[in-house]
Amino acid sequence: MDPMAISSMATGMKQAQLANAVSTAMVKKTQDVMQTQAQGIIEMAQNMPKVQGQIGSILDVRA
Repeated sequence: MDPMAISSMATGMKQAQLANAVSTAMVKKTQDVMQTQAQGIIEMAQNMPKVQGQIGSILDVRA
């Protein structure tokens, strides 16, 4: 096999590994941010003032 071809293939494989590692890190960071935002929304919903009577006491949400 040609030494240049081996070198080129090794470089390509390293670039693919780096791209994969960066992509994985970005997905993990995005997941962490989304989890933090979801926790904030849950806390806001739990801290909403209680309404007396029927008006405003029902929230219909679909996800």
